[in-house]
Amino acid sequence: SQVRDMIVAFKKGLIVRKSKKPAGAGYSAARIRPTILKGQVISADQTLPDMTGCVHDRQRCSALRHPVKQQILTLSLLAATLPALAQESIILPNLIEQGRHMPVLNEQTFGEDPYVIPPAPDGATQFGFEMKGYVLGLRMIRINYLGYETDTDYAAYTDLTTSGLGALLKKLDIWSVTRGTIRSEGDLRPDFHVQQNTDKKNRRVEMNYDHDAQKVSVEIVPALGSQGIPPAPPEERYSAFDTVSILLQMARQGRINQDDLCTGSVPVFDSKQRYNLRLEPVGIRRVKFLGDKQDAIHCHAYYEPVSGFDPEDLPSEEEASTPVNVYFDYVPEADLYVPMRFTYKISGFTAVIKMTQMTVIASDGTQTIYGD
Repeated sequence: SQVRDMIVAFKKGLIVRKSKKPAGAGYSAARIRPTILKGQVISADQTLPDMTGCVHDRQRCSALRHPVKQQILTLSLLAATLPALAQESIILPNLIEQGRHMPVLNEQTFGEDPYVIPPAPDGATQFGFEMKGYVLGLRMIRINYLGYETDTDYAAYTDLTTSGLGALLKKLDIWSVTRGTIRSEGDLRPDFHVQQNTDKKNRRVEMNYDHDAQKVSVEIVPALGSQGIPPAPPEERYSAFDTVSILLQMARQGRINQDDLCTGSVPVFDSKQRYNLRLEPVGIRRVKFLGDKQDAIHCHAYYEPVSGFDPEDLPSEEEASTPVNVYFDYVPEADLYVPMRFTYKISGFTAVIKMTQMTVIASDGTQTIYGD
């Protein structure tokens, strides 16, 4: 089945995978074939340059990416190299449709009108992130994040599953979908957000945004026992990002000025609780993600409750003062600062979430896959 999947991916996405190499090692001619990388041929016995400092130089990053970067065959080069395939229409995958719960988006919709996620249009930038989380060194969490953005619109899907670890980590299987627009100043503005928990309660959340009235309606079935003391007021709900948009919003923050990436507070509303993620810069740190060590922009993110919390849901003093360590890496193909790694250590326990595979389809149709 893996061979079949690779053939399908090659025909549709024009991708040839490369094997992983140890950190710091050069490519071996016995392990891989010559690579066409951004129109440049890199021979099989060539050692890729050192990436140190690339995080500060976007243009340099475009040519000197991760040593484990998988092969890219641009459409024009492939047409010249494989004339037989050039005669067929080339159809790039629509990544968001690959979300495993997308087919059931409207199976339990509360209203009569279905929620619609259009396919990624021509010229859109598509992205697909796969992350794995570890608690006490055990792999317990899997996250998928798929979506696209244009100059005016965006859509994203995510699912999260946990295997459970007694009282430390509940067993969960939750998926969410958001569609929205991009405001003139660059911030995302969701139009709707749907969340479904597939446990015994099968709780579903639908949030619909009325931009004229500047309010968001929230329907939750089965209903929550409380909306917090006090509940989040309408203006705080509407002005915040939903839990799917927040990751893309953070990844976009450094586009104009990299210094903005780790500053300020990002407001979030999760259908009940309204909180801020307060960001502080730390510096550059070399950490491991996508199979190798890379320079990353290190930020601290503090969780700050605002409204909609019951007393028992408020963080303890230790939790409030302990930041999540977030490591961003600039991905030129998407023009995004992607959070590649999260770590959180508290009361002797450490949780780590890291990027294990990333797919980007640039606006020009070039597809790139990074991963182990």
